[in-house]
Amino acid sequence: MIPYILSDHIPANIRAPSKKKFSFRRRSKRYTPQNTQIGDCGVYSLKFVECLALGVTFDGINDKNIQGLRMNMAAEILDEEGNSVMSSWLAN
Repeated sequence: MIPYILSDHIPANIRAPSKKKFSFRRRSKRYTPQNTQIGDCGVYSLKFVECLALGVTFDGINDKNIQGLRMNMAAEILDEEGNSVMSSWLAN
């Protein structure tokens, strides 16, 4: 299914259409971040994907600094959307 989605949504000049079976490899638990605090798995997941996409290591991201990363992520999301989100929240 993933090859079909990619082929349908990514222009052919960027990625050649392909219907080949999509393959993946599971990362070793040793290299996969683990969190102990309940409710932080989403932030860990997004930061892990971001690090993979940028080609940087996940070293340094842990339970001690995840709250700061959560706040930065929230600020970036609000900044992308602009003040319309905050205005709509304040209006209610």
